[in-house]
Amino acid sequence: MALTTRPAPSVTPAARAGTEHQADRLPLENPYFAHGPRHVGYVLAASVVMLPLLVPSGPGNTALADVGILALVVVVCVWLRHEQVRVAVPYLLPMGLLVMAGVASAFQSGAESAVLAVVQDIFCLLWAAAIANAVRHRRWLLDVLLRAWVWSGVVWAGVLCVGRIAGISWMAGLSAKDGGRASLTFDDPNLAANYFLVCIALILATSVLRRVLTRVLAIALVLLAIIFTGSNGAAVGLAILIGVGLLLGIRRRQGVLAAAAVAFLAAAGATLAAPHVNLSEIGQQAGASIQLLKDSLGRTDESSGSREALASETFRLYLEGDLVGVGPGRTKATLNGEAAPYVKEAHNDYLATLVERGALGGLGLVALIAVTAVRLGRAATWSQSRWVSHLVPRPEFLLALGCALAAAALFYEVLHFRHLWAFLGLVAGIDPAVTAFERRGPGSVR
Repeated sequence: MALTTRPAPSVTPAARAGTEHQADRLPLENPYFAHGPRHVGYVLAASVVMLPLLVPSGPGNTALADVGILALVVVVCVWLRHEQVRVAVPYLLPMGLLVMAGVASAFQSGAESAVLAVVQDIFCLLWAAAIANAVRHRRWLLDVLLRAWVWSGVVWAGVLCVGRIAGISWMAGLSAKDGGRASLTFDDPNLAANYFLVCIALILATSVLRRVLTRVLAIALVLLAIIFTGSNGAAVGLAILIGVGLLLGIRRRQGVLAAAAVAFLAAAGATLAAPHVNLSEIGQQAGASIQLLKDSLGRTDESSGSREALASETFRLYLEGDLVGVGPGRTKATLNGEAAPYVKEAHNDYLATLVERGALGGLGLVALIAVTAVRLGRAATWSQSRWVSHLVPRPEFLLALGCALAAAALFYEVLHFRHLWAFLGLVAGIDPAVTAFERRGPGSVR
């Protein structure tokens, strides 16, 4: 497939003003509205449903979920080549910088394991590109993606909750190393909680669950699944998701001044309440309470203390290192080699990127955040076509989710979370500044 580069199509002032969108002028006979190709829809749905299937894992942290992802990439590539339409590779520039930085640091470190992280980068980029191209070229595929993701997320949450309540360890993903924290088939309670956080955002943002009662019950079930994971980071992310989402919703309905007033009142209230809240005391009381609280709030002091120690050790590596980095995924090995008092992976995407990929990797991460922020901002605030707006009537929750994931990167290394790249692909696919409706010639990279 020939790939060339061309500038992104311009957006008319009318579209910016919210009075017109290019897709709204399309005849219903346009391929964009076709219900198909069916085989792409089936594979797209299966790849999303299989996202939690990370246990058992194979060589190089591969899992059953990767089979669905790889199948979708191949099917979408074959379909687009047959259709002779342009191919977009969103996030190509920032990921190119991250890949180049990873290759350079892996070569310097001489560790074969460091190359694996670079391969994972490319795999995740192709996954996002496949989703973006699919939903850009067929509205039906956007509908399939959202329905499959929301409904499968609710079902997976139900499976975890049933297993946890019934005490079925293999169903809930309970293990001795995590105590009473459930992880489903993710092998990590925090990863499971982050996946369910994304599901809540999609329930709020989309029209998949149209009835208010159904939406409330689904959110309650997914929220219970998050509680069973015992993830404090997900609790922080949920607060950010709801807070930012509500503020953006007020901005959309009432205007900027109303949103600013609410934000000011909320900040003032939090400032007044903060001196009267003792998180350490709350954590100690939770630690002496029921198992559910022990596994979440009861770990607050221990978790924050260990992460502070790890962040300090990781930052020291950055200060004492060079501009190239120690190699992708090599933080733990490097700390172990230096007999550091606290040896673990970074659990922080920002520090991990700087330490492992050096200055060029840091530049790539900044570029990725910037590109994602721009796309999310446009998706949440620009005028969408009525076809997309019907499926995503509350896009402000997508922007709120982006803020929550950016905060989660302070606690976990989310850049290789498969569901993160599915989300980035969705955002690129509904970006109102990019259109891909009509049949064109050889593809382009955008």
